[in-house]
Amino acid sequence: MIKGQKPRTNRWISSSIPEKDWQGELAKFSSAEYHVNNLLSPVLFQEALQHVPSNAIVIEIAPHCLLQAILRRSLDKGVTSVGLMKRKHPDNMEFLYQSLGK
Repeated sequence: MIKGQKPRTNRWISSSIPEKDWQGELAKFSSAEYHVNNLLSPVLFQEALQHVPSNAIVIEIAPHCLLQAILRRSLDKGVTSVGLMKRKHPDNMEFLYQSLGK
C-alpha cells in the first residue's frame, strides 16, 4: 500500500508520461495514482532513453537480457548497461556477479 505521495527527484525518468506532461501533478509525485498510470499506460521506452545521462548505469531487470542490444544501440557509449540474468546461462548467479562487476 502506498500512503501519501513523495516528490520525485529530477533523476527519475518517467516512461509512462510524455515529457510534455512531466510538470503536471501526476508526474511530480511518486503516488498510488502515478503507479496505476504506469501500469496502465504504454511504455515510452525510446523517449525515456533520450534522457539517460552519458555516465549512467542502466540495470535491466527484465528476464534474459532481452533489451541489451537495444540499449547498446540507443544509449551513449559512456553508459554502462547491466543485465541481471541470461537465458540458458549455466550459472545465473555467476552471470549476475559478472554483470555487477562491470
